[in-house]
Amino acid sequence: MRTEMHKPIIMTVDLEDWFQVENLRSAYPHDSWNSCDLHVPLNTHVLLDIFDHYGVHATFFVLGWVAERCRGLVREIHTRGHEIASHGYSHRLLFDLPKGQLERELRTSKSLLEDITGAPVRGFRAPGFSVTDELLELLPDLGYEYDSSYNNIFLNKRCGKIDGWRVGPNGALTKGKIVELSIRNLKIGPFTIPWGGGGYFRLFPPALFKRGVERILLEEAPYVFYMHPWELDSVQPRTRGIGRLNGFRHYVHLSDTFHRINYFFSGLKDCSFMGCHRYLHQPSVTPLPLQTAHTIKPAAFREMEDAGPMEQHEIHG
Repeated sequence: MRTEMHKPIIMTVDLEDWFQVENLRSAYPHDSWNSCDLHVPLNTHVLLDIFDHYGVHATFFVLGWVAERCRGLVREIHTRGHEIASHGYSHRLLFDLPKGQLERELRTSKSLLEDITGAPVRGFRAPGFSVTDELLELLPDLGYEYDSSYNNIFLNKRCGKIDGWRVGPNGALTKGKIVELSIRNLKIGPFTIPWGGGGYFRLFPPALFKRGVERILLEEAPYVFYMHPWELDSVQPRTRGIGRLNGFRHYVHLSDTFHRINYFFSGLKDCSFMGCHRYLHQPSVTPLPLQTAHTIKPAAFREMEDAGPMEQHEIHG
């Protein structure tokens, strides 16, 4: 299946570390984070090198907790040509936050990121795609231009359920004053199959995932892809005691992610990979050509390989 030339793919990264994801929450509550080893700088540098190699521009939704501890990393992402947006501060699901605390998270993270980069923060993505109507009402009043939190996988209880969307002229959704760049999934008959990235990108065979993306690109709406730096980290501690399903979701095919992302960019070389703000304001941008079709192995990735096998961490409690 061939896609129309220069179809846009909105490339997004949720900048958080391995111990901050919901699948590991029972093992690593918020008050334990300061004792965990930060892997996010090394993993992010691997990802930045891959993006540079293929001429990919992305939006990084940065967690405020990480930004406070890795200011230089956030500044480097911005300097290397990528958009910085907010992923909140604490990675708490929005359903769990009273309105006052939600507003503080939105203000604090935005102010922190703008202070680091000197550039306006225009976008937001809720942890776990836990979008709420309250969030969509608050965002424009706090200076945000767009949201990218809606993911219509209703079997996942973390994903928020929002009605009343309208479709804008560029294919994005709108509700009230906010523009929504939603995660796009694969529709087959009455079924919606998760196809936006993350663990599903690691789960499905690379060729099958690429064909699914090509099918989505035949529609008018933009395709939004998401991933995390920790998905490139096959040497992160392997946590036990979190349940088989959570363990599977988090660890499936981590060792293959580097090769899968190379295959993804090479196989969709006729598409234009861009960040959210660039898509919204320049929807007809001429794509940056992929540099080569061969894969790369940045120095940072070689360093990860040299670190050896995963450490086994048993969690009791």
